[in-house]
Amino acid sequence: MKATYSTLMQSKFFNPAFNSAIFDGPVRIYFAQVHESLALKIYFNLQQKFAAELQKAKDLHKAYGKTMLVMLYPTNDAFQMSFEGVTGFLGHDELDEELVIGLNGPFEDSRMDEVLSAIARGLASWKADSMEASSSPQIQL
Repeated sequence: MKATYSTLMQSKFFNPAFNSAIFDGPVRIYFAQVHESLALKIYFNLQQKFAAELQKAKDLHKAYGKTMLVMLYPTNDAFQMSFEGVTGFLGHDELDEELVIGLNGPFEDSRMDEVLSAIARGLASWKADSMEASSSPQIQL
């Protein structure tokens, strides 16, 4: 992980409500404990629906140290502080060359596929990214 935990804590992406996290190789999901069930749902659905993409990302994580940060913000205000000007419920940015996906959560179950697809596209961008001179993820979420 290029972005250290202290770098994350001092960044615009960190929220004091984040008191829990799920770390699984390349994907790190930060959330408030009250949203644990939603974070676990994201994690388990990602494993089930995008197993191949997740395995490739794990291999690239081992080789290049790439990590994706998924931030499940507890309120719209918290989300807007980190992703100013984003009108939807999903934003993306970078922190020390790591992809950060922000979720204006909690969100409806009907939006789960949109969230999982955004994460999978971010992970898929790593393969091309690791072969180029630039390590900055260029994706369209």
